Order: sequence, then C-alpha cells, then structure tokens
Amino acid sequence: MPLRTFWLGIFLVALPNALQAQNRPAESASPLPSVTRTYAITQARIVVAPGHIIPRGTVVLRNGLIEAVGPNVRVPSDAFVIQGDSLVVYAGFIDGLSHVGIPAPKRDDESRQSAQRPANPGNPPAERAGITPERDVRLLLKPDDPAVEQLRRAGFTMAHVVPREGMLAGRGAFIFLRGTSADEMIYRHDVSLFAQLEPARGVYPATDMAVLARFRQLYREAARRHRLNSLYATNPSGLEPPPYDAVHAAFFSVLEGQKPVYFYTEDALDLHRVLALHQELNFPLALAGLAGSFDVIEKLRHTNVPLFLTLDLPEAPRDTANKAKLPSDDSLAAQYRPNLRVADYRNTEAELQNLKARQALERIKYYETAGRLHAAGLRFGFATRDVDPKKIATHLRTLVKYGLPEEAALAALTIDAARLLGIDQAVGTVEPGKLANLVITDGPLFDEKTRIRYVFVAGERFEIQGPQAETQRPSPETPAPVADGSWTCTVSSPDGPVDGTLRIHQGSGTLSSSALPQPATLENLRLQGQQLSFGFFTSAFGHVTARLTLTGQTAEGSIDVPGYGSLPLRCQRTEPPRR
Repeated sequence: MPLRTFWLGIFLVALPNALQAQNRPAESASPLPSVTRTYAITQARIVVAPGHIIPRGTVVLRNGLIEAVGPNVRVPSDAFVIQGDSLVVYAGFIDGLSHVGIPAPKRDDESRQSAQRPANPGNPPAERAGITPERDVRLLLKPDDPAVEQLRRAGFTMAHVVPREGMLAGRGAFIFLRGTSADEMIYRHDVSLFAQLEPARGVYPATDMAVLARFRQLYREAARRHRLNSLYATNPSGLEPPPYDAVHAAFFSVLEGQKPVYFYTEDALDLHRVLALHQELNFPLALAGLAGSFDVIEKLRHTNVPLFLTLDLPEAPRDTANKAKLPSDDSLAAQYRPNLRVADYRNTEAELQNLKARQALERIKYYETAGRLHAAGLRFGFATRDVDPKKIATHLRTLVKYGLPEEAALAALTIDAARLLGIDQAVGTVEPGKLANLVITDGPLFDEKTRIRYVFVAGERFEIQGPQAETQRPSPETPAPVADGSWTCTVSSPDGPVDGTLRIHQGSGTLSSSALPQPATLENLRLQGQQLSFGFFTSAFGHVTARLTLTGQTAEGSIDVPGYGSLPLRCQRTEPPRR
C-alpha cells in the first residue's frame, strides 16, 4: 500500500471494525488483545555483548525470543517497528540477589513475633528461630509490588529472588520482572537456599556466632539423614523408613550439589566467618553483598565461588544547615591529615573537618571495591537487595568513576551475572535464540544524561516514561497544556504529506479523513504534562500508536505503524476546546 494513501488505508480498514463494535452488546465488550508479539528495532546501535557492537542494525523479536540480529536483517511484515536511529540496544540487566516482589513485613508484625517468647528460648520452634529453609519464595511473590516496576524502570528484566527474614529464609527462584501472577513471573524454581547472619530476637541463635553454630548443626544432621535416606532407597528390606523433616530435607539438594547456599554478608568479618564455615563443611556456596570485600580479595580469589556485589553504596551525610554545595568525597579525602593534633579542646572545628575527611576516605574504599575485584581477575554480578532503584544508575556511574571499566560494569549487569547464575544459554547477550530481554536507551549506558526508553521482558514491551513527564507540574505563569479541540495533522512520508483530522474532548477522541464517512475512535488517550499519546487498532496494520508534544497551538511527534516504522507527525489546532 503506497504511503501516500496511508490514512485512507487505515480508515477504510478501521471502519468495519468500528461498525462491528457498535453492533456488539455493551456487556460483551472487552479490551482488544495484542495483535502481534513480533517487534523490530531498526537502525539502532546494538551492543551484542560487552566489546561486541553492531554500529547500525536491526533486532527482531518474535514470541518472546530474539529471532534475528544484524545490519541487514529484514523487517517482518507483522512487526511493530521501533525506529532506533538514535537508540542503543543492550541485553536486559540481571539482578543476582533481591527481595523484589516480596513486600517488607510491617513493623507491627515483627514486634508481635518478637514479643512471643517461647517456653524454652534456648531451643525455640524453627520458625521462631528464623529457620525456614523449606519456605518457597513462589508463595511469597506479589506481582503488584511497586518494587517490580521500579526495578524494571532501572533496566532489570530478571532477578534471583529470595525470602526475607531469618538466618535460613528459604528457597530462591529466578523470576521475570513482569506478569500478573507468581506463576507467570517464575522462570526457574527452587534454585538456591538463602542464608544470612541474622540472629533471632530474644531466642537462640541470638548472635552471629550462634547462627554459624546452628547452621553447622543443621547441615551435619541433614547429611546424616540424607545418608539414611540413600541407604533406605537402595535396599529398604529390614529397615524402618527414615522420618521426614522439612527443615533438614531442604538441605538434601545442596548436599547433592544441585543448588548452592547463597550467603549474604554485610562486612569483611561476615566474609571471613562464612568462608571458614564453607571450608569446614564444603557445601556449594555463592556470596552476595560483599560490601567489605576490599579487605578479603585474596581469600576470594582462592575460594572461587560466584560473587554478587551490592549496589547499595554509602552516601555522605547531608548538611541541612548549610545550603551551599557540599564538597565531593575526593576533595574531602584530599584534606585528611592522619597526624593532626590540636592545641586545646577549643579547636574542635579542625578535628571535625578531619573526621569528615576520614569518613570520605572510607566511603571511597567502597566505591573502589568493584574496580578492585575486576583488577584481581574476579568476575561478579550485582545485587540490588536494600537498594533504592532510583539510585542504581547513579551508583553504577560511581563505580565506573572509581575504577570499574564500563565494559566490566555492563558484563556484571548482563553476561557475567548470567554465567554465575547458570542461565547464560538463555540470557545475557543480544543473540538469536535467546530470550527477548532487552534494554533500549537513548544514549551510552553510563552517560549521566542517558535515559532508558524501552525494556523488553521475555518479549513483552514496556515503554519507560521519563521522570520529568510523570512529575512535571505547570508553573502558575504557564497554563496547563490542553489537548481538547480540533487539530489538522500531517504525516510526513517519503511519498509526500498525508493529512487527517484529530478531535479530542474530555478524555476521548476520534481520527478522521475526507475519505472516511465514519471517524475511528482513539484508544489509551492520555496527557501527561505536555506529552499526548494515543492509539487505534486496524486489522491491516495492527495497533498504531502516536506520541505528540504540545506547545501552545501546535503539536509535534511521531506515529508508529507496524511495517512502516516511525513517521513524523505534526498537528495544528484549528478549533479551541468546547466548553
């Protein structure tokens, strides 16, 4: 169909659908399903893997998988096209350890649990002691947890999710950051056993050392029970069936080497203790957190276990009294005087400034940890547990600033994380046959001005609205943009301009042409700040979407048509809003 007849073709096809909708009973009306699971990102810069870049190419996604990648890929006729001449395509980010999708317990619930002191605090029930290794994270997942969307907006498409509370919190799973049910979110189930040095409150184990002792006791007893089960399975004749216990049985797959224990550590002392426990018991281990790992790098090199470094970086205290811009950590650290001595107690200001400089030096150690791990030849992924998703991009740039190469940072977000989790055959790079998990940005990933535009999770597209568009409020001097009224619109196509008329009134609208006796109804009409978006469905083109930026009496943007790509769209208001 020639592009000159673009509007005519759309309206002639849309007309029968509109007439059918009018004849359909109102109670049977339902949202139209997605007409295609095929997408094409064209003319984009494609980062296939760290260090492997296609300067200008096309990525085709079909049915949740990457179908084709390259500079000369043909765009399928049924594809929803994203014009990517100003975009960069990366593999979707992978979170090595997180609680995303599991809301934090209310403080009242924690207080009630702590107040329930058992009859024998030295030997409390397993759950009261924080020992629930049999607990399944799938039963805790809440798809509507706001953290799921927040982490996805930061570019993450998959996460290794574990339960929250206790020294042995339960069994983890790999999940997609999408879906309306826990089952839809699960990619791979029962992949880990999660442990942490979290003492119980008011009962045993109430200290870090007690947690380690309890873990050791449980593991050895589980090994004994596992041997009994193996003997009985080999020849049950003459033997009484071994008793079943859910807590100890949860260790059996660890004892068989089928999954690791993920230990979360807060500092270097935690690391030393967990590594000593691992050396003693020789169980499959993965480490997350690693905040103080700059002090134990040599020990980590010889241990050779999967590592997931926290993105929760220390932040300088805010000076609320002084409104002036605070000095950077680098400038503060340069002022540190290790041998400072003051004449008397009245010269406290010099000591205070030296203390701030010392604190800045300590923060820099944490910023440099990723670079030091990389320099030592250690591969690692990232963990977002306890991190504000809105700060992730800033923290990643901080790690790069303090010694982590950009390629290594990208690898830790993608292919290295996938390898350490054992899922690199399915995700981690932009290659045919892998899951359609992508992050699409409008510039280089670690540039401060770069914004994520789209995230694909298993082929499902999420358009990321910029924070400015979501939070923008018109100033008192500037009236709020109004989309209502009549607009004459022109699409610029290679065959010449194509005209149409847009009419909007109180949240609904139509699109019409002189060639069309019946206007087409707009769907998903939305005005956020100055950004107007809408769509409409046709059987010939699928779902067509448009985005416009309103400036007074004009509006400029683009219209995305499957099979044609993104075409420039300009509108001029011809009639004011109706009152």
